[in-house]
Amino acid sequence: MSQSRGLILDSIFFKVPELSILEGAYMKVKPGNITALIGRNGSGKSTLLKVAAGQIKPSSGISIIDGVRIHNKSVRNRFQSIAYLPQKSMLPRDLSVRRILKSVVLSAKYLRDPIIEKILDQKVLELSGGEQRYLEIAIIFSLNRNYFLMDEPFTGVEPLIIDLIIERIKEQARRGKGILITDHLYRYITEIANEAYLMHNKQCYPVNGDISTELKKLGYLK
Repeated sequence: MSQSRGLILDSIFFKVPELSILEGAYMKVKPGNITALIGRNGSGKSTLLKVAAGQIKPSSGISIIDGVRIHNKSVRNRFQSIAYLPQKSMLPRDLSVRRILKSVVLSAKYLRDPIIEKILDQKVLELSGGEQRYLEIAIIFSLNRNYFLMDEPFTGVEPLIIDLIIERIKEQARRGKGILITDHLYRYITEIANEAYLMHNKQCYPVNGDISTELKKLGYLK
């Protein structure tokens, strides 16, 4: 794999009045890898994902996608390469799943998916937390993007659907997509992640060695 390939966030600073959230954060998401971002509540994980996705502008820092520097104004280039699953639902609650999917080109695999078929005629507000999350993930994975940023894809989701989501994530990685995940359900993250970073003191630190073992040492897993 070329060293230039990957999604790189370099020296990212993000400040709001009277509060500094990120101070020089660096991380790299490699194609075909599932990268976990671990950290306590309020450590800046979601902020970093939003910066990467172009949802918010950093105070300073550089984003590089496959060797190309992406400036803040170049949102088109960023959106052509990145799909973002926010922590909060992105779906209109009063619309039916069928109506939402009319504006989305789902892959044939998802159109035949038993969960999608089951909920087609339901409104979003009638779905369980897991069904709603599964639908959102189906939508973003149907986009032709090289990198997927996922903020808490497992939280509030039933275990059976978590297993299905994990399989979908692994499929994308096998297709050469770079996946960045943050979630407080660390046991699921350690099951699938190839690499991990710890968000601490407003920066990112690589987790070396076995991820599960290292998180136990740091007190994130028992």
